[in-house]
This record gives sequence, structure tokens and C-alpha cells, in this order.
Amino acid sequence: MSPFLPFPDMEFLHGAIDIHIHSGPDLYARLQDSVELARTAQAAGLRAVCLKSHNFSTAPTAILTQKEVPGIDVFGSLACNLHVGGLNPIAVETAIKYGARQIYLPTVDSENHARLTGGVVGQHGKGLMVQGGLSEYTLKHPRINILDKEGNLLSQVYEIIRLVAEADIILNAGHISFDEMKVLIPEAKKQKIRKLVVDHPFFSKLSVAQQQTLAEQGAFINFTAGELLPRWWRASVEEFANAIRQIGPARAVLSSDCGQHHNPQEVESLRIVYQLLLEEGFSGEEIRTMLHKNPADLLYG
Repeated sequence: MSPFLPFPDMEFLHGAIDIHIHSGPDLYARLQDSVELARTAQAAGLRAVCLKSHNFSTAPTAILTQKEVPGIDVFGSLACNLHVGGLNPIAVETAIKYGARQIYLPTVDSENHARLTGGVVGQHGKGLMVQGGLSEYTLKHPRINILDKEGNLLSQVYEIIRLVAEADIILNAGHISFDEMKVLIPEAKKQKIRKLVVDHPFFSKLSVAQQQTLAEQGAFINFTAGELLPRWWRASVEEFANAIRQIGPARAVLSSDCGQHHNPQEVESLRIVYQLLLEEGFSGEEIRTMLHKNPADLLYG
């Protein structure tokens, strides 16, 4: 029997997929390196994880981690932040060639991230600062917006959309604003992208009405454990559950977005978030839809 099955609710981890998880090595301090994370997830019965870094592609890391940890699928991703040249189609193309399954638009280097974190650039403030600090060049560099002054998508974004559509992988909105998202998502759908994700809606300060709008436009809304945990708490359990109810489990995903020192390990973070939803009246079938089926459709479909 797995050591991760002391309680009946742990069965939901068998076949679960986490599309948003952080590991080391990274510029930020992380709780586990990628091999430790994969081993822990594999022991708990997870089917797959998709590794994320704000600063570089995790696709090569995923290849090496997969070699070391059989029995679980390990995928990589790329976030279009300053360390890879921002909205850089060449970096996106390279990550895809290495097998990346998810491309994030700007996260910590977006204009909106600075607004979300009170002006902290390239980091999250308390709880997540770049080890050694940011360089003067990085601090002074303009933050990234995916729209031009007229409110249209930049040409680089169109090229990234094309590359993602051809590869049939996930395009994640990252930490951009709702105004940017509501331009991006319809155009991405028009350009035949099938797999669109909007992350941690409460961290991104999206109202439930805005979340519904984005879901109706074709995005999956990824509700994360990190939004409920103490350091970056953004919503009560009731608010979290209510948003999922209004959007519907068919357009929702559950993931951890953990790996920080102040949060539990990924396995426990996932268990916490779905246990809270079970207590809010969600059925086992609904949990499996959000934790198994929808992320599988995004990573494998």
C-alpha cells in the first residue's frame, strides 16, 4: 500500500494531474528539486506534472527528470518573461522543440503583476524573492504588456499564438490583466488554439463575472491551492467553491501552484484543496473532472 494513502480522500490523487507546480533549481527558493517532486508525486499515484519556472524553460529539466523517475509523466513549460527575452517567439519555438506542453504569457514581469503585488517587479514580495536579488538592468527594464497603445495584440503575440496552435499545446494567460485576456482569448480561439488556461483567478483579482466571461470565451479556469494558503491568501473557501460552482467543473481545473517554502508539498496541497471542496459539497465525480479529466485533455488531448 502506498505510504500516501492513510485517509480515504487520498484516492483522488491516483491519476491526478498537476499542470502548475514549481520546483528547483530556480532563481526562487523551492521546497523540492524536480526529481524530489516527481518522486513524491509518483509515490502518491499522480499521472503527470507540468513544471513551471518564471525565469527559464523547464522543458530540458522535465526530460532529465522523466529519465530519473519512471512511472509518472513529467512535462515542461516556458514563461515569456524577461529572462528568456519576454515575448520571444524564438524561445517559444525552442521550448516546443524540447517538448514543452504549456506556454505562459508574461507572469512576474508583466505590467499587471506589478499592480497585483503592489509594485514589486519580477518577484512576489514577502515569501518569494529572487535569490541574490534582481539586477539593475532587470529592475529598470519596462514591464511587459501584450497589447499596443491602440489595444491590439502585439505582432510577437500573434507569432506565439501561431506556434502554440501548430504544436496543439496549452496557451496560459500568465499574470496579464483582464483587459489583455479579453483580447487574447477570442483571437487565440480564432487562430485555432484549443487549450487555453487562465491561472489562479483570485490571485489575479478576477471577479467571478470576469471568470465566467473568460470561461464562456473558451478558457479553462485553473483554481490553485496557493490562493487558499496563508501567505498569498486571496479567497475564502466559500468564495473559492462558489466561483467553481458558477463556472462549472467542466471548465475548471485544480492544481497546486506550490513549491514555495511557506506552502505544503504539492501532494498535500492538492489534497487540501480537493478535501475542502468535498466538504463544500462537490461530488467525487466533479473532483475527478477538475483534477483528472480536464488537465488530461489539456496535456494529452
